[in-house]
Amino acid sequence: MQSSKWHFIEHASFLTAGLLFWWPVIQPWPSVAHWPRWSMLLYLFFATLPCDALSGFLVFSDRVAYPMYLCTPHNGGLSPLADQQCAAALMWTCVTVVFLVAGTFLSTQMLSLRKEAISI
Repeated sequence: MQSSKWHFIEHASFLTAGLLFWWPVIQPWPSVAHWPRWSMLLYLFFATLPCDALSGFLVFSDRVAYPMYLCTPHNGGLSPLADQQCAAALMWTCVTVVFLVAGTFLSTQMLSLRKEAISI
């Protein structure tokens, strides 16, 4: 947070990691999958676990995880602890919904392919 250069590198690494994470799920152009399509459901499920653990820790924590935020101006009248808890709850909810939507889409896609294979 004290160095804009390192802060940019941090955000760039988050973006890169996110793109690499979603690449096997999305398969942005026709390519040969390295894993069976059903394994992407397990991939998404196991990916939610660390995020759920971190979100749960931050939501139910009774102290601020990053002491630096104690010295920053409060957002919207919230204390740093309340801000941390709200952000963690938002992260928990959004990540769960995004992974659930992706899992539902993959499941529907696999079931429709199976139905087409059976009817042929």
